[in-house]
Amino acid sequence: MNKNTISWASPLLFKNEYKFVNQALRSSWISGGKYIVKFENYIKKKFKIKNAFLVSNGTAAIHAAFLSVNLKYGDEIVAPGYGYMAAANIGNLMGLNVKFSDVDRETFCTNLQSIKKVITKKTKAVVVTHTYGNMQEIFKIKFFLKKKNILLIEDAAESFGCKDLKNYAGTVGDIGTYSFHATKNIVMGEGGMVVTNNKNYAKKLMLYRSHGVKHERYKHLLFGHNFRITNVQAAIGCGQIQNLLKIQKKRISIYKWYTDFLDLNKIRLQKITNSSFIPWTLALTLNSDMKKPQYILDKLLKYNIEIRKGFYSANRLNIYKNNYLKDLKNSNYLSKNIICLPLHLRLRKKDVKYICKIFNKLI
Repeated sequence: MNKNTISWASPLLFKNEYKFVNQALRSSWISGGKYIVKFENYIKKKFKIKNAFLVSNGTAAIHAAFLSVNLKYGDEIVAPGYGYMAAANIGNLMGLNVKFSDVDRETFCTNLQSIKKVITKKTKAVVVTHTYGNMQEIFKIKFFLKKKNILLIEDAAESFGCKDLKNYAGTVGDIGTYSFHATKNIVMGEGGMVVTNNKNYAKKLMLYRSHGVKHERYKHLLFGHNFRITNVQAAIGCGQIQNLLKIQKKRISIYKWYTDFLDLNKIRLQKITNSSFIPWTLALTLNSDMKKPQYILDKLLKYNIEIRKGFYSANRLNIYKNNYLKDLKNSNYLSKNIICLPLHLRLRKKDVKYICKIFNKLI
């Protein structure tokens, strides 16, 4: 890939990120520090959530969430058959019985109907992933699971800042997680967060994040991990969060440029269902099955445009061969047909116009 290539993702840092990082490096302690507390407090106030814990990455956030709600070996959980497989990976590593539910072909997300087909009396938790920023049926799912006494865990790695009915993604369920990877809506290089209104989960999160230690050094109250993030990473996040509105407006503008320039007769954009959508990427499927994503990817790269294919569905990954994989028709289809176009803050209108011009010719 040469320097003129339009990359699929490219994080953008503002002035305050450099300022805060410099201050963190000059402080007496670069591991823990004030920027971690500052970022957590901002999220608690902004998202109206009682507890927020920064951790080392989005997958660590899911792991910490699973431990904090007391999921243990042999427990049954349900996860989406299409989407990033962090929750399924952690579940299998913990020895959980991970069952996969299908997703909706238009929204690319788990819906209530597919969850109903998979849950049993043994199901302890359902993981809902807001794929590409979409929050399909989250309230319907919440109320249904509450009646069944099943936990709702939100994987909001791709939907930071998205809302539905004034509730932010990640704050609707019993516990929620975010990612601040370099490709996400808010970046720290690596980083993640767990949020919850449940005080018991919060107490456990505090312990699991730091070796099971609370106040007294070396006194382990439970078998904990080191899920901690550095003050330097949090400093980047604090700079990013000060520009949150600017970031969100730019991402929405880029999405609008795509809808203006793409040939919408030849493609199907992801159907968005939440009231406030902050796009993570531009996800679509082709109306014709003649040209597959790999063909489009290879051709666009010759024009110095980087795109990505969709995620592998669970049924296409050999590591899940022993998991429950029935009725994943839509997940399988989307896995083979989704294309994700670049959507990041460095894109200019003329870049999007160029991408669409070439893309429209190829399809």
